[in-house]
Amino acid sequence: MSTFFLVVSILIALVLGGVGASTLVTGRVVLPWLSSRVRRPGLWGAGALLLAGAVAGARIMPFEANMALMLAGLALIGSAQILGGREPRQDE
Repeated sequence: MSTFFLVVSILIALVLGGVGASTLVTGRVVLPWLSSRVRRPGLWGAGALLLAGAVAGARIMPFEANMALMLAGLALIGSAQILGGREPRQDE
């Protein structure tokens, strides 16, 4: 059973890391059901990378460090969906 959870956590970390990295590089969320809800893709990508690091290192990190990474990632992802988008600059 422990091997099963190890494999699942590695897969989740790889998917979150890949999606987060591609979001940071391209500037848009590649998951179709999330792309319309995310207003700041850079924040979302950084949060996804933090979550991937927290999930990947859960077995070797102390609990306090893991929860700090997890909460920071969730805060970034939540703020990326709640905060308004950037206003386009109007040149006069």
